[in-house]
Amino acid sequence: MPANKPGAVMTTPADGNGSRLDAPPEAPAETPDDEPRGWRWTPSRIAVALTVLALVSMWVYVLYLAFGGGPQHQIDHIDDPAFAAAGEARCALALRAVGKLPLADESPDATARAGVIDKANGDFTAMVDDLDRLATRIPNAQERSQTQAWLADWRMFIGNRQDYADTLRRDPHARMLVSAKGGMQITEWIDEFANANQMDSCVSPTDV
Repeated sequence: MPANKPGAVMTTPADGNGSRLDAPPEAPAETPDDEPRGWRWTPSRIAVALTVLALVSMWVYVLYLAFGGGPQHQIDHIDDPAFAAAGEARCALALRAVGKLPLADESPDATARAGVIDKANGDFTAMVDDLDRLATRIPNAQERSQTQAWLADWRMFIGNRQDYADTLRRDPHARMLVSAKGGMQITEWIDEFANANQMDSCVSPTDV
């Protein structure tokens, strides 16, 4: 029907698919694949982040202890510098005396080696006796008790050395046995106290 006649209706031609040519295109429906792919906190990423945070925290604490105001002393540290200084000098004297004795491979037989250990034990016993007298001058009662416990460990170790010397006289293939204390060898306790107080000469000797 002509468009200029009354009652005429204008129509819009359609394309081959039946859609109106002048209609705006419809937006495609969203699917899960069309969702934005930004950063997401997956379980694996959370685990990695927590691990990194833990490592950073650990190193911050280590640096704090090393350079900051954290604990500076080991548990066996004593605040009396007089004992540490005098003790280090006395231990060094004993080491020099023992250092003049024949080495293990310089002894002709086990019996001679046992005799050398006897002499060294005498030097170390005299050293501990002197340290014991020095310990009585430590003003703090708790630190004095800690020091005396350390000297008791030393006496136990000297006893182990003497047992070894006595056994060597009967068995040339005998081995040195060290007493245990609190799940550790007695020498570890000796060394821990000596190192905490910067008494390097007072660690357990290695001459046997």
